[in-house]
Amino acid sequence: MSPAPALVALVSAGDAVPGQTRCGLIEVAGRTILERQVRLALRAGAAEVILVAPPLAAELERRISGLGRVSRMVDAAMVAQRLDGEEADLLLLEPGAVVDERLVDAIAGGAGGGRVLVFAEEPPPGAERVGSSAHWASVARMPAVRAAAALASHPEWEPVATLLRAALAEGAALVPVESLPTYAEGRRREVPFVWAEPAVAGGREGAERQLLAAAQKGCLDWPARFLHPPVENALVRLLWPTAVTPNMVTLLTGLLGLVALALLATGALLPGLLLILLVGPLDGVDGKLARTRVEYSRWGDLEHVLDKLLEYGWFAAFAWWFAGTGHGLAAWLAAAAIVAFALIEAIDGEIFRRITGRQLDDWGAFERRFRLVGGRRNTFFWTLLPFGLAGLWWQGFLLILVYAALTFAISHWRFLLRLMAFVRQEAPAARRNLEATRYGFLPKPGGQGS
Repeated sequence: MSPAPALVALVSAGDAVPGQTRCGLIEVAGRTILERQVRLALRAGAAEVILVAPPLAAELERRISGLGRVSRMVDAAMVAQRLDGEEADLLLLEPGAVVDERLVDAIAGGAGGGRVLVFAEEPPPGAERVGSSAHWASVARMPAVRAAAALASHPEWEPVATLLRAALAEGAALVPVESLPTYAEGRRREVPFVWAEPAVAGGREGAERQLLAAAQKGCLDWPARFLHPPVENALVRLLWPTAVTPNMVTLLTGLLGLVALALLATGALLPGLLLILLVGPLDGVDGKLARTRVEYSRWGDLEHVLDKLLEYGWFAAFAWWFAGTGHGLAAWLAAAAIVAFALIEAIDGEIFRRITGRQLDDWGAFERRFRLVGGRRNTFFWTLLPFGLAGLWWQGFLLILVYAALTFAISHWRFLLRLMAFVRQEAPAARRNLEATRYGFLPKPGGQGS
């Protein structure tokens, strides 16, 4: 099978309309749709983004230029010259459309050739009709050489609209949005696709609501599910129009976490605990800001490492204080056990994800319900709060130890159970080995004895 052709993307600010802002320059979640689409195209694997737009504001120009691999053109004629003889495929994004990154990835990935993403059923407001029962979902793909010929024939027209018509005329395959999976592994839940035309009445507000809703992770512990989202969403909305980046939020959260560690180690237990509880919702802001503004960073995954280091450091700081106030070695052993349970559970989860492609917490109904109350940083420290307010810090710390042990035992049991079931189903050789080495005193799978 021949490899898929390289990919070049075409992003346009849209036609100039007297008295109106070009649709691509409308701001949604604090960033123009134009910048959003450039980021989406690059993230989807485009080797180059051809940007058709008038002179831009200095700040927008700086941000887009900093993304790299962006070629500025002023009209369709220049685009046609650029694509003449190009062997890559051309990825098209509709001007002024806010599109889910998964929709872009669905057309950008896989084999080459003409494809047009469509709503085959009920279209959202503003979607353009491209067939008797199909409406364009703002993403398409076609061979660049054919795009060059179409643009050369109509250099005065808006280039993306011209190429959509050309792709349809050449028989590009229609890909229904409804055929694509909506499960988002990173958010551990089914997430409806984001699609909106902010130029229509109420479209901008609707697009921002969709973006925030889609950025919410599922399968969380009870504080993160019920207490944090309103705070996170309010902060994200405040940060949208600012120059604050997700990495800046991560850094601030880390610094606050270190302050909390110092407070705990010096005996200011209640201020330290309250700061930890504040860090909880702040910890979700950077991810939501990144997802809603498409401002991902290759350092984003390191945030999870920082979270773990802070969490383990907080327990060590508690142990330091307790050890110096009469609890000695018992404090260190308790903290070490809590950290060990948390660390092994995290390793279990990563092993499960790498093997199965899914999060253990979201594997089944039991796991999703258990995740609400499972031993995690949020549940541990909210459990400690009433004990701290009553001055029973050591007793609360010991309760966390018991909590950690019980929930780890349940989590590890489910890890082994689900992993064995997956291996039996998906790996024939492993299934045969498991059956061949089965202990005779155990019942056979299916509940039948030997």
